[in-house]
Amino acid sequence: MNSIKLGEWEMWIEDGSLPSIFGSYLDHAEFVDQIDLNNSEGRFLFLGFSKGNNANGWPSVIVAQKYQDSQRTFSPGVLLIPDTSLAFVGAGERLLCYNIEEQRRLWEDETDYGFFAWYQSGPYVLMSAELEFGVWDQFGKKLWSTFVEPPWDFKVRGQFVELTVMGDCSIYRLSDGLRQV
Repeated sequence: MNSIKLGEWEMWIEDGSLPSIFGSYLDHAEFVDQIDLNNSEGRFLFLGFSKGNNANGWPSVIVAQKYQDSQRTFSPGVLLIPDTSLAFVGAGERLLCYNIEEQRRLWEDETDYGFFAWYQSGPYVLMSAELEFGVWDQFGKKLWSTFVEPPWDFKVRGQFVELTVMGDCSIYRLSDGLRQV
């Protein structure tokens, strides 16, 4: 299992299976969110979060899910924003957001076909997926999203995003998705 430290937060990640001591993780956690674990299809994703010098060495927040990966080619992604204690999770077609300080799930959403990655640009969280580009604020509120079709790419330019979809370029304001002419 991999672990990463970001500021005061430590995050544990295991993709493809649950840890062999999964039951012990559950016993020591203060908040657990288990999603679709009994589904006969899909891949497991285990996430653990802990803040500060956790004396007992166990994550206080556990997120365990089984997610669908339509072509077995998409990898899950997590964006942890230490300033707001939010964790954005994307796996397969499922998108999740947690306030890990408050130990609660804020929302669940979905994207068609498959999630690619999360990015942060100032106060904005950007999500790229096979058929969607989306923008949230750093507090977890979805601001807007738009359909995209491969091949597509984006570039952030200050308060704007330049989306190039199948060779056509459009510019949108990050804050509200208003298309610029």
